[in-house]
Amino acid sequence: MKSNKEIRNDFFEFFKSKKHKIVSSAPLLPAGDKTLLFTNAGMNQFKDMFLGTGKRDYKRAADTQKCMRVSGKHNDFDDVGKDTYHHTFFEMLGNWSFGDYYKEEAIVWAWELLTDVWKLPKDKLYATVYKDDDEAFDLWKEKTDIDQMHILKFGDKDNFWEMGETGPCGPCSEIHIDMGEDLCKDYDHKGKDCWVNSGCPRYIELWNLVFIQYNRKLDRTLEDLPKKHIDTGMGFERIVSVIQGKTSNYDTDLFTPITSKLEELSGKKFDSEYKVAMQVISDHIRSLFFAVSDGIMPSNEGRGYVLRRILRRALRFGQTLGFEKPFLIQLLPVLIDVMGETFGDLEKNTKRITEVINHEEDRFFSTLESGMSELSSIIKNIRKEGKNKLPGEVIFRLYDSLGFPVEICEEVAKEEEIEFDHEGFDKLMHDQKNRGKKSWKGAQADDFSFLKKDSEESKYIGEENHECKANIVSLFDKSGLLSTVDAGKTAYTIFNQTPFYAESGGQTADTGFLTWENGRAEVTDVFKKDKQIIHELKVAEGSLEKDAQVTLSVDFSHKRSIARNHTATHLLHQALSDVVGDHVAQAGSLVDGDRLRFDFTHFGAISRDILDNVEQIVNQKILNNINLDISYKNKDDAVKAGAKALFGEKYEDNVRVVKIGEYSTELCGGTHVESTGDIGLFKIISESSIASGVRRIEALTGSSAIAFFQKIHNTTIKLGDNLNIPIDKLEERVASLNDKLRKLEKAKSKEQSSQNLSSISDLEKSAEKINGYNLIISRVDNPDAGVLKMAIDNFKNKLGDCVVLLGGESKGKCLFVLGASKKAVDAGFDAKTLINKIAGIAGGGGGGRPDLAQAGGKDPDKIDEALDKGKTIIKDAIS
Repeated sequence: MKSNKEIRNDFFEFFKSKKHKIVSSAPLLPAGDKTLLFTNAGMNQFKDMFLGTGKRDYKRAADTQKCMRVSGKHNDFDDVGKDTYHHTFFEMLGNWSFGDYYKEEAIVWAWELLTDVWKLPKDKLYATVYKDDDEAFDLWKEKTDIDQMHILKFGDKDNFWEMGETGPCGPCSEIHIDMGEDLCKDYDHKGKDCWVNSGCPRYIELWNLVFIQYNRKLDRTLEDLPKKHIDTGMGFERIVSVIQGKTSNYDTDLFTPITSKLEELSGKKFDSEYKVAMQVISDHIRSLFFAVSDGIMPSNEGRGYVLRRILRRALRFGQTLGFEKPFLIQLLPVLIDVMGETFGDLEKNTKRITEVINHEEDRFFSTLESGMSELSSIIKNIRKEGKNKLPGEVIFRLYDSLGFPVEICEEVAKEEEIEFDHEGFDKLMHDQKNRGKKSWKGAQADDFSFLKKDSEESKYIGEENHECKANIVSLFDKSGLLSTVDAGKTAYTIFNQTPFYAESGGQTADTGFLTWENGRAEVTDVFKKDKQIIHELKVAEGSLEKDAQVTLSVDFSHKRSIARNHTATHLLHQALSDVVGDHVAQAGSLVDGDRLRFDFTHFGAISRDILDNVEQIVNQKILNNINLDISYKNKDDAVKAGAKALFGEKYEDNVRVVKIGEYSTELCGGTHVESTGDIGLFKIISESSIASGVRRIEALTGSSAIAFFQKIHNTTIKLGDNLNIPIDKLEERVASLNDKLRKLEKAKSKEQSSQNLSSISDLEKSAEKINGYNLIISRVDNPDAGVLKMAIDNFKNKLGDCVVLLGGESKGKCLFVLGASKKAVDAGFDAKTLINKIAGIAGGGGGGRPDLAQAGGKDPDKIDEALDKGKTIIKDAIS
């Protein structure tokens, strides 16, 4: 039996023999495509080629692409693991032609690989073509020895591929295989069709050959493309299962090493009631490990939230195998053994994957323990009240205050056969988030759709020149093309050449001005659209004509400041890798003239000592005055040689490599100094968390760093003068003053607490007798949790059988404390459950014991409402 590695290698060797370049898989984090959460098809990295905006140094390519499909039309997340073929992560084998070969070669080579190399039975194979594609039909009939009765025509739904509502598209031809009657889901048929494209697992698709020959216009009509392309895709897991003679993907050697390890760790057998759980986990770890390796971090938004859902679902099924503590990372060495030979980054990024997954698992299990306990109590009370619905506000509170996973809440509700309030939860989530999409200042590159894609390409000459003469290629505003722009107006221009750097890769745009005879304009922004560099400008003097020859002048001082910060960012990146660990990866940056900001993957705050060490290393490299070497190389060769490539960044095949001596090498198109000494000085001014597993450092260089030190020095001198002590005694004196202040505040707080306790004690006169209990409910000014709890204990001692609810506003937030005597608790009163209902009215929640519980809230305006409704809730409970 061929192994999965041999099958993959067969594919590569076959297309090498057909003069294809074997290219690397793109990362799962899509580069330059905001329409995708994850890379979900082999063609994603070649989208620019089909749109006519990209270039490659080859016309034929083949690869295996890492893909994720977790939602939408391509996948149902809840089905993964429960059947034999759905996956969140999969490999897509593919071959491409960019204006080179076309239908005949694609069809003949596909048939040759399947039947001559892999020896699939010809009598079991079927080819489908588009209903109007007689050319493809005839090619199958005349150029292969397929059974002619097995060439089938289908319509738009099955055999016409489109990239989107508009754009490149074309007919396709799919190759299917008959897996045998035993796999028919309706073996006795019962009047149902069992055929290709019927949805029956007996007939499964192996390979899709797409013939991209048209452009779909806005009016839905088709026009011929100037060049025709081939785009094919074959699911690797599926072809492996067919070649290995398996009816389930999970029975192939892509998955069996993982399920075997799970058997060893859990003591459970795969072929048992634990089969689904092991299939879920063996699928999900592939998504998790590869996504984290490719720079995607779990979070509460976007693709990060999808990743967190996958992890939580894997752990939830892990619980059914008996795992009550982190275990997923023990499967990483197995996956590296199965797939690491093809995808080397998996082993290279082991430390990052381990840190991220362990952190998420620890967080999950701690959250799960407290959340499940509370959810169980809530469901018990819902049943006690004769209801059958888990309210949206309860789900939201568990999620918002405890971080309890909503999907687990939903699964528990299903198990308990109670209704899950989707609508209520969604509304509360919407109200809480209600955050609009961030928009660019100025124009967006998505504007100006009227510009021609094939117009002259802007040439950037800013590496050698800071001033140049240029011709205007286009002059326009948001409404369309212009011939003249008058003083005081804003417009946009494209020049045949420019020294202005366009905003890219985290580096802000150059600023400056342009002049012409009797005129001047300020350049306020520069950005890219396709091949064009667009300048936003405001005319200060004269009128700018379309045919004017202008002189472009960059603000050199500002450009040099940006260069200092950009080179310092490279040094910082390498220093963090050296000191914090090689799991550190850039997750974003901002390089401006005034400062730099660097986001990177790491869990936990970085200590001051480590930051000082990093800062010292960077400054030492600056003092060493290392020359920078900038060159252009093949991307794959540069990365193999150790150059850092940034996640989510789209690179051409030929890339710019910035090398700082033997210390740092990165792929980068930005502006840099000639040698590190030009940076002058480097100072970290802050380090903080911006998301789970992502930290941010802000720093200054050059004159900005000097100004920062001068300000700190002057402030220190003034403090010393005010306290009449030398600077070297300042820290000791401030600590002493702080200690005195804390003691004074503690004494004042004790006195205030005594006064508040005395005031609250007077409330016993207002106690209301309900069903044998003394009920006290009151608002308290400036409440302190400790004082409220002491007051409740006093009421219990004085009044005996009682229930007390106290609440008020403390430091802009709500505070509620609910207590009950032993008799009430013995009768079934649960302060912990009721306090959450009451605090929920004010947008909060809490916890505690049946006899004493505390909660907070976000809306102080609803404290009175919460106390009023709380009275009714408590009366119902003690009645």
